[in-house]
Amino acid sequence: MPVANFPLLIIWLKKNAARLAPVAILVLIAAFFMYRAFSLGDWFHGAMAALYGAAVLLALANRLPANWRTHALNVGISLFFLDLVFAQLNLQEVGVALAEARWWLLLPSLAALMVHLVFRIWRWQWLLKPMGDVPFMPAFRAGMIGIGGNMVLPARAGEFLRAYVIGRSVGISKTSAFATVVVERIFDGLTMLLILVGLVVFGVSDPQLQKIGLVGAAFYLLALGGIVLFLTRRHWFESLVGRLLPDALAEKILALMAAFAGGLESLRDGKQLFMVTVLSLVTWAFIPLSFYPVLLAFDFHAPVPFFAAVLLLPMLAFGLTIPGAPGGVGLFEGAGYLSLAISFQLIGSPLVTEEQKAVVAACVVLVHISQALPEALLGLWAFFAEGLTAGDIQAGSKI
Repeated sequence: MPVANFPLLIIWLKKNAARLAPVAILVLIAAFFMYRAFSLGDWFHGAMAALYGAAVLLALANRLPANWRTHALNVGISLFFLDLVFAQLNLQEVGVALAEARWWLLLPSLAALMVHLVFRIWRWQWLLKPMGDVPFMPAFRAGMIGIGGNMVLPARAGEFLRAYVIGRSVGISKTSAFATVVVERIFDGLTMLLILVGLVVFGVSDPQLQKIGLVGAAFYLLALGGIVLFLTRRHWFESLVGRLLPDALAEKILALMAAFAGGLESLRDGKQLFMVTVLSLVTWAFIPLSFYPVLLAFDFHAPVPFFAAVLLLPMLAFGLTIPGAPGGVGLFEGAGYLSLAISFQLIGSPLVTEEQKAVVAACVVLVHISQALPEALLGLWAFFAEGLTAGDIQAGSKI
């Protein structure tokens, strides 16, 4: 290509960056399945390589609708992680491990999960206090709809739906309610980082954990810094919007900013900030207590340390921040398998045999079911209890 054409190429790349970035990921997914097809020699990977190759060609020709492209990306990412865990395992051994698991241990797991959900909603009530005293049951139903919605809706749209439902049911600003969800997610991320630091302090150290911790710390600390900057220098943002945007649009944006700021007011109140911090720690302390009985349900031919359940929490939390299919399918299994592999490595019982790997994979599947199924069922109950319809789901995505 002549040197004179490079500026035109750069301009074209900038103009089409939003379309080309997803295409690049589709190319990587297609290449992965093609590699697997050649190395494993099976029809499934060949079919997936052909399917994603066709998706790439359609996307380059601008013939693949944006929503189809997004679904293809999310499903492809989930299939990638599922493939990493299960492609080279004996699925019959995974099934045997599931059949032989002590399923009655799901009862204490469910009890701990329910306590977690109660504390989680209580924490949200404290975040909502600047907008008024929200009763527990409306907050619980809205929270369950949001959590359940994340299981079945793409792009974690349940978070928007939760803010919509609480605004609809108790008459508060939906935008302000969504701001509390953003704050909640930041507190969750910082709690996960604190748990990782605690594990390292008590001797659970691994190079992979350090990399994950650094990436997570950068993401959540930047998000927290952005929130603090918005709260302390809000007039800068308002002035910038007023100068750069037309008056009509600026007025709408400023109204949204004011409503969003209202949802952040709990960060200014010392008592509320203290309660939210304490409840974040208590809330997430019950999830390892929910994981551990499920781990004990399997025979790994090795002791199961409690720190394995604790490590699962931040590993799953950070893994689920990656876009993927609804319900975290694939992402949950990939992060969970890696976490348990690290845990057994640290106690001197690395996953060597195919049987051990199959048992770990089966365990991760059951952990996923034990968390996702109760939350999805509660979300379904709350959806009908609130009298919602498909139209409310669409409205909730537009707050």
